[in-house]
Amino acid sequence: MSWSAWWMLTLEVTVGIILDLFLALLAGTILVSIWKGRISLNKLLSEANGDASLSRLQFLIFTFVIALSLFLVILSQSTAPAFPKEIPAGIFALLGISASSYLVSKGIQFSNPAGLGSPALTLTPTSLQVVAGMAATTFTATVVNCSQGAATPAITWALDAPAHGSIVTQPNGAAVYTPAPGIAAGTTVTIRAQAAGFTDGTVIITY
Repeated sequence: MSWSAWWMLTLEVTVGIILDLFLALLAGTILVSIWKGRISLNKLLSEANGDASLSRLQFLIFTFVIALSLFLVILSQSTAPAFPKEIPAGIFALLGISASSYLVSKGIQFSNPAGLGSPALTLTPTSLQVVAGMAATTFTATVVNCSQGAATPAITWALDAPAHGSIVTQPNGAAVYTPAPGIAAGTTVTIRAQAAGFTDGTVIITY
């Protein structure tokens, strides 16, 4: 073996070892972070609204299957393990099918607001500045990220402490807030609407 060939072989082996050690360290760091709870896998197979995602599961399984298939192709080389000169077309076909189904599912999801996030309550008006002599203000709660035509759930209205003023529940997801007299300027109060299975709706009231 010539000196140049020996040098190239040594360089290839050295670079390969360095890359393997780096990837092993990176993988170990990720696994430790998952084990200690610093990286959460709760959303790995679920949509933004918490529903299970078949497209994500399929994409994950296909990724592992294709990676394992390529690994077996590398090991099955006749002389020694080596990256194939030509990757089988079936691997690209599987990748394309998996990615296409995932993209189609995301398109369907984004066409339906219910799939974009967790069900939540939103309040109107979105803010309130109390001035002297102001009358009671009516707030209305509506649902977002739900299927079209979803009924308004039973809503509980409350004021976060310190609860300056009063809140009285009204029909159809509404409530009336009456400001408290004699509150110092700059005081803030949070009005909160709650319903089972929904993210709270809040509005900051400023005196």
